[in-house]
Amino acid sequence: MEHNSRVRRIASAMRVCFLFIFVLVLTAAFPGFPLGPPAAGALVVRLTDKQADQASASRVAGFVDPADAGTSQSASSALSPLPKRQDTAIPDSLKAFVREAVDKLAVDAPFKEWKTAEQSIYPLGPGTHGWLVNLLSGDKRIGYMIITASDNGGYTLSEYGAGSDESLPYSVTELRLFLAQKGLIHSSDELIEQIPLYAPLLPYWKVTLNSQTLNSQTLNGQTLYVNAIVPEILPWDKSKAEAVAGSAEADQHYGLTAYGSLTDFTAKPMFQTGHTGDPYDNLLWLTSPKLAPLAAGEFAELLHRHPGLVFRSNDGANDTLSAPLMISGYQLWSRPEASGGGTIAYAALGIGGRRFLPLDALQQSGKFQVYISSDGVAAQPRR
Repeated sequence: MEHNSRVRRIASAMRVCFLFIFVLVLTAAFPGFPLGPPAAGALVVRLTDKQADQASASRVAGFVDPADAGTSQSASSALSPLPKRQDTAIPDSLKAFVREAVDKLAVDAPFKEWKTAEQSIYPLGPGTHGWLVNLLSGDKRIGYMIITASDNGGYTLSEYGAGSDESLPYSVTELRLFLAQKGLIHSSDELIEQIPLYAPLLPYWKVTLNSQTLNSQTLNGQTLYVNAIVPEILPWDKSKAEAVAGSAEADQHYGLTAYGSLTDFTAKPMFQTGHTGDPYDNLLWLTSPKLAPLAAGEFAELLHRHPGLVFRSNDGANDTLSAPLMISGYQLWSRPEASGGGTIAYAALGIGGRRFLPLDALQQSGKFQVYISSDGVAAQPRR
């Protein structure tokens, strides 16, 4: 009898030890386990470790609708590595325009991967009358287009480009890394209101911060405007932002515009100069004369002769254009004269041509100058 009682006590003690060890294992493996101690700093973005920043930002990247902030669907969207939300109200005519534009571009590099990419269309902010189209390959964004509604029901290809997510405008990951580095986001699960907006030649974000303290100043619903190409806070107040949005809405549309099918349009292969310079690397180009407006053919010929071109904005417009910009190539779209068309040129910016902007839009906003190397010679084509 006594022996049986002792066995039961030993068995009971072993069960307690087993449960205690099991809890310790769970606590070590899962810091958020409710019986374990809180993992200090587990949700804090570590600004001294870029890889940790990127992992943290990737977990929270995605367009978040503040109206849905308390729902599980919103939480799932917030943890998505890329913005994939698609508006069900997108017109069929716009979807057709996007499909045709993608088909035309996917014939040649750097757009060949677009052939099998998923197309996700997201409306840009109020007053823009435009849409952001993301081209997705699995969990990776490989390209984008900005489409603007034109008069009489047509659509304009206002901007487009290919590359990795970090090199393209509207990278949510880069935005959140930037805000973290500025101390404006303190935890990886923090939800903010981030609205993508577009002024001609300048993609940007409107970001509304939560209530918090930064540098002894209380930020309560403060709104910031952030460059969506290379993240930086734009020196805008509300009135400046409204003026930019108003001018964007009233501005003329530049680039390829179609009021129906794109069948008659042909996208020529992209031309790259091979120039890798940055306008700020050498400022001798400031001494070269400003060029008169160029037709599409003249622009292409100039890049073949002097591939280093710098776009310089009109006085006082640098903050809305992110100028000066290095032009590293071009792409021509053509349409038979019988169809009432001609040649439309897009200037390629950056190494490998990450962004393509309409030539007419650039010339409306500034001038071109030939880039001059440090030895005083204009850049020459790559052999």
